[in-house]
Amino acid sequence: MKKIISFIPLFLLLSLSSMQCNAQFSLDYGSEKEIASLKNSTLYVIIDQDAHENNPEYAKIVEENWTFSKVEIIESRDFIKYLKPGNFFLTLTTMYPEGFNLEKSPASLIHFYYQLWTPEPDYLKKLQKRNYKNIEFSSLANSMASISLIFDKSESFKAEDVMSGEYFGNGLPLYRGLGVFKNYLQGFQNKLSNLPKNVYTFVHIKNEKELKALKTQILYVPSTFLTDNTGSSILSYTKNKRPLLDEKEIFVDYPYEYKVISIKELNEKILGDETIYYISKPTEVEINVTNSKTGEMISHSFVKENGKTSKKELKELIKDMKEL
Repeated sequence: MKKIISFIPLFLLLSLSSMQCNAQFSLDYGSEKEIASLKNSTLYVIIDQDAHENNPEYAKIVEENWTFSKVEIIESRDFIKYLKPGNFFLTLTTMYPEGFNLEKSPASLIHFYYQLWTPEPDYLKKLQKRNYKNIEFSSLANSMASISLIFDKSESFKAEDVMSGEYFGNGLPLYRGLGVFKNYLQGFQNKLSNLPKNVYTFVHIKNEKELKALKTQILYVPSTFLTDNTGSSILSYTKNKRPLLDEKEIFVDYPYEYKVISIKELNEKILGDETIYYISKPTEVEINVTNSKTGEMISHSFVKENGKTSKKELKELIKDMKEL
């Protein structure tokens, strides 16, 4: 089955062969040559700053924290002006089945993510000849890297609800807000800066120095970490919202201090000057611990793909910490 992707601006739709983006930070097909070229170029980030009161703040986060290359915020209406060979873009993208009715709830949606890409020169020439009509984004975009988003499957929303309004998913992703976005942006650059080390996404990570420090500090648990997302994908959508999971059951074997806080509190701490460590489950198959100051994943492990977090999913983290 073919799939379709759209991204801000929403008028660009495309047919795409089967594609999966299972990890939070994924290096797609970006070559070392392309990544080196990006370092000496400008990254164009599409943020419609008038679309939401927080969007100028997101633009500020990008401008202050994107250090991998030069960066410029552009409006979606100006996108075509910048669509040239050798330019680089960061856009919010959604992938959904061909023929999907965008007016329906996203029970059949596959994925939302931020994508870094550069135009494919030959296809871009064809587009220019036909005055940018019938753009097939899968042919246009040479994807270099992506950051995935995850949602509460019991929430009812449309694709457009995520793709418009507040820049970082319109407040709908489980991990959302200015601080979380800052860490995602930092993590994105960490991936790009560590080739070939980070080419392979499915790796176990343990930063022994940081995990040793964590043993004497509080592990912060955003309340969204306790969302019961049972089911292997958003196809498991349920109309009835489940109660939050019991953190005492999940952390029963965790021998160190932890604290559950709201996603709002987490964002405030990330944007503050202090260094904290927080746990997240940014996709169906990952458990991460992040340093709020650097955005670095100090622990990264893979878990069973069912969406319902349990104490079993902390075994790898606990084992790594106890060994130090």
